Amino acid sequence: MRYITFSLLLGLCSQVLSAESGVHERSIQGTTLQGTPVNTQGKVTYLKFWATWCRYCIEEMPHLERLYNDRDPSLEVLSINIGLNQSPQLVKRFLDKHDYQIATLFDHDGSITRNFNVIGTPTHILLDEHGNEIYRSALIDESLQRALSAYLPKEYSHD
Repeated sequence: MRYITFSLLLGLCSQVLSAESGVHERSIQGTTLQGTPVNTQGKVTYLKFWATWCRYCIEEMPHLERLYNDRDPSLEVLSINIGLNQSPQLVKRFLDKHDYQIATLFDHDGSITRNFNVIGTPTHILLDEHGNEIYRSALIDESLQRALSAYLPKEYSHD
């Protein structure tokens, strides 16, 4: 009985440690739905987690597309579809229908969503070049614009 209790406690501790260590030095590698390879290691990265069935996510897509097109090249901008009740084909059709060019990853197995502890959509995350989270929000607001201001033209507005 002691062995079982000790094993359970050890397992819980290792999960806590891995969750805490996952907050730092995170990067994403993969291929976008557009067929472009992505590797965010060593880059300041803005992530938007979303789904096609999320009304707020859809309302924010024009902003995300504009940000993607207007940003400084030193900022990596990625749209990450959480893959819940969706398919890559459905997401690609949505992007094509609205002529969105934003680099989009489809989270097939939920691993990216879990790695970033995303519990709802939309979720906006800004990572520094070391993969440390420096901003997180469910909204597009002035604080997001301030966090991104170094990577956007001075006249940029989130409206």
